[in-house]
Amino acid sequence: MYLICSYLSPKAYAQSKLANILHAKELSKQLKAKGANVTINAVHPGVIKTEITRDFKFISDFMYFVASKFVKSTSQGAATTCYVALSPRLVGVSGEYFEDCNESRALGLASDDDIARNLWKQTHELIISIIGE
Repeated sequence: MYLICSYLSPKAYAQSKLANILHAKELSKQLKAKGANVTINAVHPGVIKTEITRDFKFISDFMYFVASKFVKSTSQGAATTCYVALSPRLVGVSGEYFEDCNESRALGLASDDDIARNLWKQTHELIISIIGE
């Protein structure tokens, strides 16, 4: 029996963003448990007009024409990342999720501590299997 797998870029992108949030959540817990003075947070910059869809010019132009009121500039998209990295109000804040320069709540699977812990464990095992201890 052959298993046919296809790569769907929107699904892969969504899964990678979910993994980023879950990883930040668990890494924050791991560092806190070790007493490290480091903060880890996840940031959603929003939908930003970039060249990521440059190979799909028609789709990109059409999409940005329709969604122009909702698409951020690169500077606007960077604002939340800069805020989380530099704001003195966030000293000591770790393991959180931010969007539009505000602490927010990650929804669905992204807020599941068990999934975050399981992803951490599986990732650790995969890395050890590749590079050893």
